[in-house]
Amino acid sequence: MIDDGVPTSSSVPVDRYFLDESGHGGDLASTKALDFASQPFFALACVGAGDAALLAAELDRLRVHYACGEGELKSTRLGKKLTPIAGELIAFLGRHRWPLFVELVDKRFFVAIHIVNHLLCSPHGLDDVDMASRNMIAEFLSDEDSDAVLLAYINACETLSVTSVSAVIDLLWDWLDRSDAEIARTAQVLTMFARDRVRKSSAKAEDFLPIADDSATGKKVWMLPNLQCLTNIYARLNQSRPVSLDGAQLVHDGQMQYAKVLEDSKTLMEQLATEAALPIVPFADYRLRGRGDLIFATGKVDRLRQPTGRRERPMVDTLCRCACQRR
Repeated sequence: MIDDGVPTSSSVPVDRYFLDESGHGGDLASTKALDFASQPFFALACVGAGDAALLAAELDRLRVHYACGEGELKSTRLGKKLTPIAGELIAFLGRHRWPLFVELVDKRFFVAIHIVNHLLCSPHGLDDVDMASRNMIAEFLSDEDSDAVLLAYINACETLSVTSVSAVIDLLWDWLDRSDAEIARTAQVLTMFARDRVRKSSAKAEDFLPIADDSATGKKVWMLPNLQCLTNIYARLNQSRPVSLDGAQLVHDGQMQYAKVLEDSKTLMEQLATEAALPIVPFADYRLRGRGDLIFATGKVDRLRQPTGRRERPMVDTLCRCACQRR
C-alpha cells in the first residue's frame, strides 16, 4: 500500500474532507479472476477543502481552460486531459496548503499479504517475523505464476473449511519448492508450521483467514481494500490536524454495500485508540484525539443538513483515477 500527500499544515482551518475511490473497492474474496476486471489497483483519495467558493472557482477555470464542456469534471470523461487537470488540482491544493492524501493498493499484493499475515504468520508476532520480511514474502507471492495459490486462498474464504485451507498450504508448498530464491525457503519454513497447525484436530479454518466483517445484509466481507485505506487516512488526518478530530467531517462517496463495514471499523479504531492498542508509525497517528463524523453522500442533503460535496467529489474522483493510471 502506498500513501502520498501534499503538506498538511493548512493556512485555512479545514474541517470538511471529501473521499472518493477508483478501481472498484469490493471484497477481493469475491474475485473470480486475478485481472480484477482490468482494475488491478484500488485508490482512495481524501481532500480537505478550506474554502468551497475558491475551490468551485478553480474547477470552473479548469473546465473552461481544458474545454471540458458543461457538467462535472468526471474522470471517465476527461480522456487525455485527466493527467494535466489532476496536476493542476494538486498544485492548487499545495498552494493553499489544503490536505491531500492518496492510498493506493495493488490488489494482488493485498491478497498475498493476507496470506502471509493470516495463513503463515497468525501465531507469530512482529518480533518473530518482522514487517519487512512479511512484505518480502508477499511481494514474492505476488508474482504472476502464483495465481493458483491466490485463488485457492480466496476460495478458502468462501468455503470456510479446514480442507480448503489445507489445499492452499499444499499448493503454496509446491509453488515455493519450485523456486531457488532464498525468500522461498523462509516462506517454506512458515508454510511447514502452518501445515502442522492445520493438521491438528482442534484446527479451525478461521484461524488461517482474515477476521471477516459483516455487511448490512449479513454477508461476510474478508478483504476490503477501502477498509484499510480509510483507517490509514483517518490516522493521517489525526496526525495532520493541530488540535483534534472533533468537528471533522469525512464525506465519502455512496457505499450502500459496505457502509456498515467502514463505520464499524472506524468505531473499533476509535475504541482501540482509547486502549492504546494501535501501532505507532511515523506516517500516521493511530492514537486518535477526538472523533470525526463519517458521512456517506447520496446526492441529497445529508443527515447534518449540509451540502454533500457534489462540486468537490468529482475533483477527488479525478485524483483517484489519475493515481491508478500513473501506478
